[in-house]
Amino acid sequence: MSSFYSKEELSAIGFKEFGENVLISKKASIYSPDKIKIGNNVRIDDFCILSGNIEIGNYVHIAAYTALYGKMGIKIGDFCGCSARTTIYSATDDFSGEYMISPMVPEELTNVTGGKVILEDFVQIGANTTVMPNVILAEGTSIGAMSFVKKNTESWKIYAGIPCKSIKDRSKNAKMLSKKI
Repeated sequence: MSSFYSKEELSAIGFKEFGENVLISKKASIYSPDKIKIGNNVRIDDFCILSGNIEIGNYVHIAAYTALYGKMGIKIGDFCGCSARTTIYSATDDFSGEYMISPMVPEELTNVTGGKVILEDFVQIGANTTVMPNVILAEGTSIGAMSFVKKNTESWKIYAGIPCKSIKDRSKNAKMLSKKI
């Protein structure tokens, strides 16, 4: 017995669309599958949470315990990876005390804000990293483990820290290697 859903089981989940060679752990939690698009050659490991408006490109790996909260949209480009325990938020509650916080209270009593999170092609996110709403991780960005991302990044740079900052340029060799596929 496989620990990943079969193609027939993936069809039964009701994704908006999914491609070929998609491996999703049976231990992953999928909410609103009708809002989720998955490309080709994608693997989603154990204990991941996918919720809301999510679009995943080709050749993507989402490692164990990653959470994608796509209320306002998450788009992951081709050749991207999210290491274990990455959390991406496209929306956030207002913690000022002026509003209530919970999906269980009436929406008019909350102040949820945010915006789409975009991971352009060749983005890699290190373990235990948090990405906040309305952020674009530019092509080739690499984020070091345990970082906090709250601003857009520049292409082909390595970032790390809380909040994350550019620490050096990143090689573009992965982009050249992708042309061999």
